[in-house]
Amino acid sequence: MEEAETRISRLEDDAGSQKMTREAMEKQLEDTQWKLTDLVDRLRRNHLQVLGIPEGAEGSDPHGFMVALFKEAFPDLYQWDWDREIQRAHWFPFNRAGLSSTEGSGRPKAMLISLLNFQARQAVYDRARPNSRCKAKGCEFFVRPDFCRTTVEKRWRLRQLIQPLQNKGEQAFLLNPAKLKVIMDSKNQYFTSKAKAGDFLGGLGP
Repeated sequence: MEEAETRISRLEDDAGSQKMTREAMEKQLEDTQWKLTDLVDRLRRNHLQVLGIPEGAEGSDPHGFMVALFKEAFPDLYQWDWDREIQRAHWFPFNRAGLSSTEGSGRPKAMLISLLNFQARQAVYDRARPNSRCKAKGCEFFVRPDFCRTTVEKRWRLRQLIQPLQNKGEQAFLLNPAKLKVIMDSKNQYFTSKAKAGDFLGGLGP
């Protein structure tokens, strides 16, 4: 009987150890995924996706077209030499959501540009973000950050909470790359996941 109890105790200890090991591995995997996502987003820091340009408008020179587009659209940014600043410009074969422009989503393809300086990238983004579109070269276009898919999906989930929070009288904003800022009683609250933000939202009452 004593031997059986000893064996049961050992089995319970082994099971507890395996559970802790599994939880540690899951935490390590989560941390690794976060670091990888952060690294990819940092590598794309100077990238922008440009939407609203008709396919083919660039002819055989996407870089030259984007240089001319920016010169016409942003005459106040004369301090930037766009021919030098725009390092690369090309169409996505697929958009970042993983669908081609011909598939069921109906989403247009985007022109991806890589800029030399983050300050130039930010100046363009401040003037041509989705809610303040620009016109040039016969196009009405806007730009958005070139985040990796994981970040895009996280932003989409967090964005779903903004309207419910605003309906409750709270100020809510989506920050880059994927963080929800909520101002409540003059204090800032920050959330990086929908689950945590959802718990907070549920605690506010009807």
